[in-house]
Amino acid sequence: MTAFNLRHLIREVLDNSTLTDPHAIASEVGRRIDDSDLRLALAQCLAHVVREEIRSSRNGGLPILPSLPAALRPEAPRLTLHTRPEVMTDTQPKTMQEQPSGAPRPVIKATPARPAGRSAKVAAIRESGPRWLHDRLNTGADPREWKRIGDCTFTDLMFAATQRRDQAARTSAAAERLERLAELLRSHGVDRVRDLPESILTKVGGAAA
Repeated sequence: MTAFNLRHLIREVLDNSTLTDPHAIASEVGRRIDDSDLRLALAQCLAHVVREEIRSSRNGGLPILPSLPAALRPEAPRLTLHTRPEVMTDTQPKTMQEQPSGAPRPVIKATPARPAGRSAKVAAIRESGPRWLHDRLNTGADPREWKRIGDCTFTDLMFAATQRRDQAARTSAAAERLERLAELLRSHGVDRVRDLPESILTKVGGAAA
């Protein structure tokens, strides 16, 4: 007996049915699954649903990183020297408030210590990290190779970035083909793609792929 394969069953329904609504197609597929194969069908489709939920929960979660050139980005705060004599530390002798020339001596302003409770809270937040660090990411050609973003290396991130650029390029190319097909409807004065001349349909085959 041939092992149950959900993908094969779905393909069979797609090839032999006039249904177009994915929900209606899913219902037809479900109707053709024997009770004894329900567990196998569930196991075979769960991974795809889980991947979609991961993508859905991750969208918009990454931080917005600065895209300005380095020369235009704000500089990190610098230590400021105060030259007013009255801003002297308590530990410095009064006789040292002026240099021999009589000019005020520059003094580094002391920074007040933070409360211990607040420091512990900040440390705990830094240790756990922002929520997006825990999002999952496919990091290799193997569809089962996933990591949390916080654990990703340079290679992992570049793989994920390249993967998305490839997907975006394919989607953009498909959109352009569909636009050209829509223009053909107008130029030939027809309402539906199937009403285009046979010679045109032959040339533009697979435009929606």
